[in-house]
Amino acid sequence: MHPLVAPALLFLSNALMHITLFIRLPEIATGAGLDKAELGLAMLAGTVGTLLALPIAGTVTDRLTPRVAAASMLCANAAMMPLFALVPGWAIPVMFAVYTFVRSILEVAQNMVAIGIEHRTGKSVLSRSHGFWSVGLLVGSLLAGAIAGVGTVPALHQAIISGLVLVLMAGFLAIAPRSVPLSRLPGAERGPLFAVPTIPVLLVCAMVIGISLTEGTVYDWSVFYLQEVVGIDVATAGVVFAAFTVGMGGTRMVGDMLRARFSGMVLVRGSALVCIAGMTTLLLAEGPIVAGLGLFMLGAGVALNAPLGVTVISRLPGRSPSQNMAAMSLAMLIATFGVPAGFGYVAEYVGLAAVFAGLIPLLVLSFLMAPVAGRFRPRDAQPQPA
Repeated sequence: MHPLVAPALLFLSNALMHITLFIRLPEIATGAGLDKAELGLAMLAGTVGTLLALPIAGTVTDRLTPRVAAASMLCANAAMMPLFALVPGWAIPVMFAVYTFVRSILEVAQNMVAIGIEHRTGKSVLSRSHGFWSVGLLVGSLLAGAIAGVGTVPALHQAIISGLVLVLMAGFLAIAPRSVPLSRLPGAERGPLFAVPTIPVLLVCAMVIGISLTEGTVYDWSVFYLQEVVGIDVATAGVVFAAFTVGMGGTRMVGDMLRARFSGMVLVRGSALVCIAGMTTLLLAEGPIVAGLGLFMLGAGVALNAPLGVTVISRLPGRSPSQNMAAMSLAMLIATFGVPAGFGYVAEYVGLAAVFAGLIPLLVLSFLMAPVAGRFRPRDAQPQPA
């Protein structure tokens, strides 16, 4: 069995459930009697779940092993997913808090499964594993269109996807190696229960934050930008936005080959430069073709940010990779907590172009911090592409 299959199933399943929830969320909110403002407050409870989970996510992953932790968290989310459409409005915040709590542990565990397979086999699979997140988003969107198109209610739709995920998890458990936690690898020590960000973790955060914010801003604001600034209609904007997903997914599928051929510093700097070029192209765009080119470049630029960040984090000494991963996620959450609201204010009172242009200095920061990617040596030999 190819070493990529097991982590690919995790990332694919995670994306399937995530996109299904958010595609049906407007109907779920209407059924629960929530308006947009109330739904926004309900979703804010998800931040509470994440904040509670991240300090212990590394320890939970190590104690259960990444294989068991990832499968358990996905099965737990699959079990609760149909409940979103069945509970009353007052319970929706609780659902979001529990969902993000479980999913935050899953995010750590699925990355540690991929890293563990790289250590065990010597084959690079991390970037392509993240590529299957993009595949899952695409497949989930297509399935949602087909299932919702025949009048399926949200609860049944989510139950169908949950059932599919449970089947995929049975396959995952059958093929995933029963490897030991990465905390038992040479150079990794059993850390404290709560993963607090250290100086090396904060340096990695400084390296990835510009590219991470660029990715999030494209998700949040690019469709608005295409319609209000470039002047593209709604239907065309959806097609143009797909260029971003294509750029990201395609780059991730060749990302393991790039990681084997180039150093982390080169890849981070290249990613930042491609993002800056894509951002400049988007800001200069006056039509859909140039805007699509800019979004494609942005997708390619942000594609390797998460795999590279996870790779560097897995090399940090003193604690297990899963604990360092949880600490990085916690630091990033705290650092970017007010950014969406701040960008919304800028978009409203200054303009959407200012939001995107304001990311360029942060991308320069990622470029300058790129040497962090080469500062920490691998625990074992560099994985090679499978």
